[in-house]
Amino acid sequence: MESSTQQAPINVAEDVDSNNIPLAYAGFWIRVMAAVLDSLLLLMVMVPLLMVFYGPGLLFATESPGLAYDLINYVLPLIAVMVFWQYRSATPGKIMMGLVIVDAKTLGKPSFGKLVLRYIGYYVSTIPLLLGLIWVGIDKRKQGWHDKIAGTLVLKTDAKQQAQAGLESNNVESTAAGGVSTEQPENTATAPEKHDPWKE
Repeated sequence: MESSTQQAPINVAEDVDSNNIPLAYAGFWIRVMAAVLDSLLLLMVMVPLLMVFYGPGLLFATESPGLAYDLINYVLPLIAVMVFWQYRSATPGKIMMGLVIVDAKTLGKPSFGKLVLRYIGYYVSTIPLLLGLIWVGIDKRKQGWHDKIAGTLVLKTDAKQQAQAGLESNNVESTAAGGVSTEQPENTATAPEKHDPWKE
């Protein structure tokens, strides 16, 4: 059971705004750069594998030449992205650009279910002429449609740490001011009673 001094993070992102704690959202172009880096790294792995299975003739193929092609082209990127999201909260490109994916409500690590929704959301974002991805440059919190579907944000790593530190500080202050805590300080001395001669 959690201590009464701990407050459930009902909506930390709103708390950040209400307490004037700035969040450095990752904007459109820095995320484009991260995506380009991820694509290059994936190609460095995928192209040699495809050449092993199908040879140089694959470069001129107009349709899928077999199961291995589909697995390398579609399943391998999915697994790679999900593993990095789950264990690092970012793909290699985002790590190199100093970005991290967080839960929009808690600023903590998104659940696996949210990460799956985020990946599916990529397809939703790309269907209408990439509008869901371009939305990152329009939205005030720099969320693409896939972020909105999954309830995630992309922040600069140092900004996430600063925001969490600011929230913890504000939560401690508000807890002290509101008298929420039921725990007594360890070294609090009880003041002696004042002598009242009229009670004798």
